[in-house]
Amino acid sequence: MTQVIDGTKGVLAYFVRQSATSDPGRMSSLYETLPTDIDLLCRMLHQTILHMFWVGESTYGITFGDLRKAGRDICGEFSYETIEERLANVRALDPRPLSEPREVGARTIGCCRDFALMLASILRYQGVPARVRTGIARYFVAPEGPLFEDHYITEVWDEQDARWRQVDAQIDEVQRPAIEHGLDVLDLPAGRFLTGWQLLSGLRDGTIPADQVGFPPVNAGLTYGRNKLFADFVGVTGHELPVHGWWGIGDPRTPEKPGDDRLIDRMIELLQGIDGNDPEALSEALHLTASHERLKRPAGYTPGKYVHPAC
Repeated sequence: MTQVIDGTKGVLAYFVRQSATSDPGRMSSLYETLPTDIDLLCRMLHQTILHMFWVGESTYGITFGDLRKAGRDICGEFSYETIEERLANVRALDPRPLSEPREVGARTIGCCRDFALMLASILRYQGVPARVRTGIARYFVAPEGPLFEDHYITEVWDEQDARWRQVDAQIDEVQRPAIEHGLDVLDLPAGRFLTGWQLLSGLRDGTIPADQVGFPPVNAGLTYGRNKLFADFVGVTGHELPVHGWWGIGDPRTPEKPGDDRLIDRMIELLQGIDGNDPEALSEALHLTASHERLKRPAGYTPGKYVHPAC
């Protein structure tokens, strides 16, 4: 039976529940003594996760060669789908509490998605509504980088202001020079991060250049926009996938099918409703994710192992 969400309180209660992906499971004891302050939690994550695409002698003082020599399965760690798997890796690398600083070489290897998901997981454990969003960031300013950066962030319910606050848990002091000066990563200004539906809408109306987003030649332009819409949609409905996970309408390697345009239009409408805490929109989105052939997770599906030259 598809879950029916009742009222705004029901929407917020839904985003307190752990998904199969965010649930710490047998590793939940690692969360017991963590602070509740979001800034402190982000600083803890900076000491826990090493962003794979920032590894380098000039950034964190460590190379892929150093990690391989230490026996690390770089792509295996990067590919973890669940927080429970990642926390098991964290404890294996360093059994001390998460609040204890970790050496760079003892941090689990992940990316923006993993910072966002672990923050959401911790906050849900603490009873705070939180959800992972994916789309593009417009605040990375490195000269050699893209104008629109593929990214994941966490949305946290701010009870005092009655709004969803966007938090970029990834940005630490090493990475801060690569973003807009003075940007508050604990409360991103409106429009600096665009969710999947905002990205695809911008591609459709031409306000976002198709040749400046995605990963050509396969996953770029409108195809990339569809992929991010899918990831954002299934993310808020309980499948916060790793960056290489997709199926159905989200698979950039397969052509669109009849009816996809109509489904995409409805997905955009529902995500807009979910952004406004509309319980009917969330209920319908949950139903679609559980039942529609282009959105339902295939039986036995696993994302597999991410492939990268570093491995």
